[in-house]
This record gives sequence, C-alpha cells and structure tokens, in this order.
Amino acid sequence: MRDVIIRNLERLLQPDAEDERERIEPMSEWKWNRLYQIVSKYGIGPWVADGLKAYKDDFFLQMSPTLHQKLMDLQGEKDKECLEKFLLQVDRSQGALRHLTMRSLSAYTNELIKNIKDIEE
Repeated sequence: MRDVIIRNLERLLQPDAEDERERIEPMSEWKWNRLYQIVSKYGIGPWVADGLKAYKDDFFLQMSPTLHQKLMDLQGEKDKECLEKFLLQVDRSQGALRHLTMRSLSAYTNELIKNIKDIEE
C-alpha cells in the first residue's frame, strides 16, 4: 500500500475534474516537507504547482504559507521524462510493477532500451 505522502503526491500530479478527483488526505508539516523534497529531487514541480492550484480549496491542503510558496516557485517547463521517471520509481519502490500506469510503463520501456544499448556498446 502506498503511503499518504505518495498518495497525495499522485493526486496533485493528476488534478482531474473537480467532481472526479480524490480529496487530499491530512498530513503533518513534516510530511508536506517530505513531499517537497521528493518533488525537488525528481523535478516534477510544474505538475505539483498545477495540482496545488486545482486543490486550492481542499480542506486538508494545509501547509505553511512558506512551504506552499516554495512548491509554487518550482513552476517551470514540464519535463515529461522527469514525471515518467518519478512514476516508475514510485511503482518500483511500492512493489507495484504489476500495476504500471501507461506513463510509468513508457518510462520503464525507455530505461530498458537505454540499458540494452549501453550493454551492446
């Protein structure tokens, strides 16, 4: 089972129509800071910033204004490869390879092809 940080991060990465999206789960400030570290590490800030905008009225989206601003400042150009790598890493770390999404499956295939090319060289 995915932990609350990853579940909330996945919600922020896919802000669907308001009536269809899942609600944010409550998290402590420490967990929100951990989410920020993950977002920074994988370079997925632009997607999370969009998610924060979409979830701005969610009751459980409670974090310090400073941290909220730091997450919003991560906006920039969306690098699809960064998002795919993150999703693949989450699938691997959560033992969910059997539940690959299309995005993470694409990243997994690209990584596999790259490794094969490296071996051939």
